[in-house]
Amino acid sequence: MTFTKPYFAGFEYHSNEVCKFLQTYSTFTLMLTNGTIIHHQPERALDFQRWLNYHKIEDIRVSIRNNDLALAEQQQ
Repeated sequence: MTFTKPYFAGFEYHSNEVCKFLQTYSTFTLMLTNGTIIHHQPERALDFQRWLNYHKIEDIRVSIRNNDLALAEQQQ
């Protein structure tokens, strides 16, 4: 599967329409650029996650972890 395409099979939104995501098992909660929150359960969760990562869509868990590390470093 190629991750470079702007659309993912079975997902109706263009990669430019998605700004953030949070994954819980095979369910993705996504924030669209217009502020709408949607849920998506792809058949191939790992491939969908790779597609999101390829298109540099923010993974909220990674962002929170990075912010926590930055705060801890500032406090030292």
